[in-house]
Amino acid sequence: MPSPGPDEVLLAVSHCGVCGSDLHAFLNHRGYEGFPEQFTFGHEFSGIIQKIGSGVSGWRVGDRTVVVSVQGCLEKSCPYCSIGFSQLCRSRKIIGIHLDGGMAEYSVVNEKYLIRLPEGMDMMAAALAEPLSVADHCVSDCAKTGKGELVVVSGPGIIGILCALVARLSGAEVVVVGTKTDNHLRLPVARKIGFETFVTGPEKRTLAQQLKERFGRLANQHIEASGAPAAMISATDAVRPLGNITVVGLYADDVPLSLTKLVRNQINLKTSYVSDIPNYQRAIQMLHRGDIPIAELVRTYSLKEGLTAFADAEKQAVLKPILVCQENNCQSNIQ
Repeated sequence: MPSPGPDEVLLAVSHCGVCGSDLHAFLNHRGYEGFPEQFTFGHEFSGIIQKIGSGVSGWRVGDRTVVVSVQGCLEKSCPYCSIGFSQLCRSRKIIGIHLDGGMAEYSVVNEKYLIRLPEGMDMMAAALAEPLSVADHCVSDCAKTGKGELVVVSGPGIIGILCALVARLSGAEVVVVGTKTDNHLRLPVARKIGFETFVTGPEKRTLAQQLKERFGRLANQHIEASGAPAAMISATDAVRPLGNITVVGLYADDVPLSLTKLVRNQINLKTSYVSDIPNYQRAIQMLHRGDIPIAELVRTYSLKEGLTAFADAEKQAVLKPILVCQENNCQSNIQ
């Protein structure tokens, strides 16, 4: 049982999501080799305060909260934290990587990285606040999708699906794109929650051709969430002149792009990394209002089934695994 130090609280972890980065680190994939050998995973978690350390103010035992995953210094002197980009802070730490995280019954967190939950909010839903905040930052702050725009989202994993949902909430018409391997789980989920889907690949018509045949035009916006070089390359043909490509996926390999093509069509290439506190707050409101079809996206596992959750994530048998860390006390009321 960890003990909270000064400015820290002890959380009884309710639910904790398994993120793609958790899986990559667990499997020691390229780009994740530098992670510590022994630490507690988990940066997408909700919990209830059990104990309060010295110096903590504004929080009480029993308060329900979610945890900010990428933890900047939050100092006014920081050139990034001071302008609302704490995820870019040069001294940032990630809970579940640099600090023990939420795949446990209890976790210690500094109070300044807690976000209060609305009264009565479902704790499993709250565990989706972190990935939804990433989607909100991508769609609302970076891509800035709008009503009537045609938006393509490539990569129907959880971040791609959440980006598609946020874009649809902005009034955009959204198409979700994947490959043949996505057709057994991810694309059917996208269709079930109301999205039109395209399949791309060497034996298929190009994404640009499919868009022109279906809509008679190219996309205003392309959000690339797959991390697949082929998807990034196809995006440069699928967006109209003066359109936007916003990249939220991470890539294991370099991507050979024709920048001349982007320049000649004045296509804006943007990137989006993680999120900041206002994105969490907007995500929590979306989840609390019921804007996100949680039951269609999530499968829960007990903490003892953690390795099964990782295995299912690796073979893409589940869209979003979430661990139930306090089975007797913090059950979800979402059916």
